Amino acid sequence: MRKNTSAPSRALRSLGLGGVVVLLAASCGAEDAPASEPQDGVETDLLIVTSIDVYADLATEVVGDTAEVQALVDNPAVDPHSYEATPQDRLVVNQADVIIANGGGYDSFITLLASAADADDSVYQLIDGENHHSHEWDGSYENEHIWYDLEYMSAFVTDFGEYMGELVPENAELYTENAQALAGEIDELDERNRAIEAEGMSYLATEAVSGFLLQDAGFEDLTELQFLSAVEHGDDVSPRLYQQALNVATGDEIDLLAYNPQTETNQSARIRQAAEDSGVSVLEFSETFPDGFDSYTEWMSENISTVEALVEDLRG
Repeated sequence: MRKNTSAPSRALRSLGLGGVVVLLAASCGAEDAPASEPQDGVETDLLIVTSIDVYADLATEVVGDTAEVQALVDNPAVDPHSYEATPQDRLVVNQADVIIANGGGYDSFITLLASAADADDSVYQLIDGENHHSHEWDGSYENEHIWYDLEYMSAFVTDFGEYMGELVPENAELYTENAQALAGEIDELDERNRAIEAEGMSYLATEAVSGFLLQDAGFEDLTELQFLSAVEHGDDVSPRLYQQALNVATGDEIDLLAYNPQTETNQSARIRQAAEDSGVSVLEFSETFPDGFDSYTEWMSENISTVEALVEDLRG
């Protein structure tokens, strides 16, 4: 009803292995040499660069200490939608062996850097033009925040482990084991979230980031797609849509306002205030790791705990 739940496997990524494998072979030397040891004075450690810290953490869990992993956006005060790459970002991407992008227009700054570095073949892109992961689609909006979709992230880490195993066969067993263990943790979180079963409850969102998580928990989304589309593109919401959101926020239609502090605008702040004044519960969901979190599973577990507590309170 709300998404394609098929596992992404090979079709998930929009990259060719050829260019990356050649680059790796040139640096690894002997076929049976450990990927983490230099050959003939050449450093063979891989550099994985990601757009946001969420994917950096997941990649690190898979590759362990066999690769260096860097995120371009790792500041909770920064909105990735409007992030502008720095000269340092360009340098890092130029040196990257693997580049992880969310895709779907969310983090175009990193794919543009990859193209400028002639490194398109190094991009592992979770959403591409042919195989996007859709939420609700009316021709103008698609929820790109797929790291809030636990089922999809489980499939991603499994696939990424296989991909890295093809890239570095010497470490394939390690990558597979790490990926399977991480996928198992995410699966447990997914089961816990779905067990909330908040059917009959609804929410309004000032931005779409938490959509997958809340809907998998059973909530109905009453946010207009045109409203979400305007926010996603950095535009002011039209007076009609803004007033409509205010009416929903202050009425008795919703049980929850989902609020993204990283994309706060004057309009979203006023909607939040109106909801709070009307006694509507407000939960914050951020784009990237908030302060105090540096683990994806820990962060998502806390998000689920917050929703569980709210639903329990609403049920009385």
